[in-house]
Amino acid sequence: MIKPEILLVGTFHMSMNPEMVNDQQQEIQEIIVSLKEFKPTKIAVEKSFLLEEELDRKFKAFKNKTLTPTYDEVEQVAFRLAHELELPTVYPIDEIVDMSSPTLNEVFEWAKEHQPALFKEIMEVQKGLKSMENNETIKTILHYVNDPNYSAELQRIYMKLARVGDRQHQVGVQWLKQWHHRDLAIAANISRIAGKGDRILVLIGGDHLHLLQQFLTDSGDFNVRSAQPYLPQ
Repeated sequence: MIKPEILLVGTFHMSMNPEMVNDQQQEIQEIIVSLKEFKPTKIAVEKSFLLEEELDRKFKAFKNKTLTPTYDEVEQVAFRLAHELELPTVYPIDEIVDMSSPTLNEVFEWAKEHQPALFKEIMEVQKGLKSMENNETIKTILHYVNDPNYSAELQRIYMKLARVGDRQHQVGVQWLKQWHHRDLAIAANISRIAGKGDRILVLIGGDHLHLLQQFLTDSGDFNVRSAQPYLPQ
């Protein structure tokens, strides 16, 4: 059996930096040209199945040149890539999960108030993450987001968050249950669209990379590839 190939491409939410998107259209095109080297047969994106009809409608309008892409990585990258590869659709694989019981901010506030030493540890790792970040261009952002060392440091923060709380109040664990639920569901949704010989490019927020890599690799059903060789220098 030929295992499907999966390329996990971590990205950032472009709506947070519209000026960069406007100014770096040439960089976005370079990224698309580079990602085409993977030769994907399907492209999956961080959108819920509840938006599937809207996604199809927008992609059709994009192909007909009646849609101006918004500041959204799906429209800026996935639509362009799928269109250039003459793919019929893009696949929504996100899961809607209630992340409010507790919120991440509440976890940090608990640690700050009740576990100051742990809170300091978390802040130190977060400071190290910031030192790896380079937000000068879209290309440099994608390079550090997809760096395994960056993902490893981000995972260290999550594992420290698991210690927030006490035996009666598993505050950090409760938040992580929500986060793992979402990533496990995303991995399952990717698996559901995979067919024999498929090459699936997954465009996803960079903070999901570690768990998706783990879940998809642990299944033994896929060859999971690193995005770094497919990013422009």
